[in-house]
Amino acid sequence: MLGQEPLSARIEHVLPTSTEGKFHRARQFASVTGSLVSPLPSKALLTYSRRFLNEVKGLLDKQQFDLVLINGADLLWLLPHLPPGIPRILLAHNIEHQLYLSQINGLYRGSLLLRGVLMRDWRRLRDYEMSGMRRIENIIFLSNQDAEFAHGEITGTNTLLVPPIFDYQRPERVGSTDTEAGLQIGFMGNFGWWPNREGLHWFLKEVFPHTSGDTLLHLFGEQSNEAAPRHSRIVKHGFLAKTQDIWPICDFMICPIHSGGGVNVKFAEAVYNRVPVLATSFGARGLPLQSDPGIVLLNSAAEWVAFLRSPGARALRLRRLPSAIAQRFAMESHAKSVQSFVGDAMRRARSLTA
Repeated sequence: MLGQEPLSARIEHVLPTSTEGKFHRARQFASVTGSLVSPLPSKALLTYSRRFLNEVKGLLDKQQFDLVLINGADLLWLLPHLPPGIPRILLAHNIEHQLYLSQINGLYRGSLLLRGVLMRDWRRLRDYEMSGMRRIENIIFLSNQDAEFAHGEITGTNTLLVPPIFDYQRPERVGSTDTEAGLQIGFMGNFGWWPNREGLHWFLKEVFPHTSGDTLLHLFGEQSNEAAPRHSRIVKHGFLAKTQDIWPICDFMICPIHSGGGVNVKFAEAVYNRVPVLATSFGARGLPLQSDPGIVLLNSAAEWVAFLRSPGARALRLRRLPSAIAQRFAMESHAKSVQSFVGDAMRRARSLTA
């Protein structure tokens, strides 16, 4: 959207040190222990490196930029190193300290000592994040709940709400028209991400064993091959480069998420493709949705089991979400507002330095 007219922006990417891969756990541990003596909380330390900082400084020294876009609040430590007067925008994927607290409560409640260390780190992350949001002045939120929280904590900040957006061609037809055939349900996500792992574990333990024998679960995405045990009714597809290939396989998608933060991007992508979804209320949090028979929100395991064994689940495969709902996640629906927001941020910065 930034590259389109009238902005016609040329974008220079500077990538922080990757936090993924086989050393991810070691880097997490090092960042938590390092936060005990560092002015930065562990989530910021995880992205900090001298190489990355020098690359940012070198790029800013070599050429003049009209705007800096900071992709995630864990990078707010860059603010003191940016030239004065240059407009900057934060893309807030989550309220990071809320996400961190959810992770602590979900994964580390058993160890009082570790929990004490992490809660100290959480308080420092909260102060770091909210202070950075107050200083940056321009924020794009993906979640309406995150935007509402920030508005209650910060005054005078220029904000915009843009949900996850997509611009590829939607498939013409999804799902089966045979209501007697077994259900083909799909779960798409990065299964290295702990809310997805937790959600899948809940579904496999509490729901899936009680579904009918002709119900198949299809798993798509990073680490989906390792996310579940071998089972005759579980099909592991791994990572697919084109998500368009997923929709014709499944009658509808599931989103059994109970923890995390921000918004569920894969939920939004299913809606963009007008694919029916069965989800928890938490899985739909923060997204601009309206009531529709093609979006079924249930929370307890008993409700999920009852629905998946009911004629309603067979009927759900016949539905196609209205284009008006899908269009809320289309790039062209937000292009003008994003371009206007960016232009306004640059004008505000120029007026302050004039």
